[in-house]
Amino acid sequence: MPALTHFTSVTLLTLMTLTSGFAQADGLTDLKNALDRLQGTGHLSAELEAVSESNRGEGEDKKTTKGRVKVWLEDDIQGLQVLYSNEVLSLMETEARQKAEDEEATTETLNAVDDINAIDLHAMLSASSSLLRNIGQAGFLDETTVSDNGEDLRLLRFSLPMEFFIDDKGIRGYVKKFAATYKIWIDSQGIPQKSLMEFNGKGRAYIFFKISASGSRMSQYQVVNDRLVIVRSERQSENDSTFGVFSRSATNTLKIHNKETNNRLASN
Repeated sequence: MPALTHFTSVTLLTLMTLTSGFAQADGLTDLKNALDRLQGTGHLSAELEAVSESNRGEGEDKKTTKGRVKVWLEDDIQGLQVLYSNEVLSLMETEARQKAEDEEATTETLNAVDDINAIDLHAMLSASSSLLRNIGQAGFLDETTVSDNGEDLRLLRFSLPMEFFIDDKGIRGYVKKFAATYKIWIDSQGIPQKSLMEFNGKGRAYIFFKISASGSRMSQYQVVNDRLVIVRSERQSENDSTFGVFSRSATNTLKIHNKETNNRLASN
């Protein structure tokens, strides 16, 4: 009987240890559960600052195009609104007039406004749904514990297929080399703190056309009431082809406004 008791105790201890280990290590399940919870549609107000820079060519032939604008966002169960201040509208009109007179005129406001689209804005204000789609297409690799600014986080690594970036089957046929990774840092509750997506590839079309491309997107997250929001997104991309070199960077920053701030703004 003592031997049986000892065996039972050891077995139970082993099972408890394994179970505890699995519970702590299953970050992917924790992430999915957190994303399922954080899909609220309550009212949210925020100021979006969009800054971008594109470079085409090299040396004396290099041409740089910049963009910068601030707009106001209102999102709730009825939908998404993008509000442009009178100052922004005035700048847009001035730049449009200058562009008509000189095609080389600087049009930072117009350039930035052209880049604003509903798909990207929805992904920022309702980040959980887009994250779930992303990991649904990704292949889980591993999970590690890391320290970030003194905080213990879990780092989940995924691989991403070419189809995630290129949805045209014909174009994918020209790609000869491709690799992409996706990293998501989560806290003890599975809530994303930041993510990093990176890719690079090379391809050839016909005999004369060659291209190599690389890019990354870093996102930082914040929980606002019952939804997950991207408060900062940084994108970088570079293309080197037979026709020249092109690079682009873009940063979108959200400044969330609480109800008290909204009330003050409304009363001004």
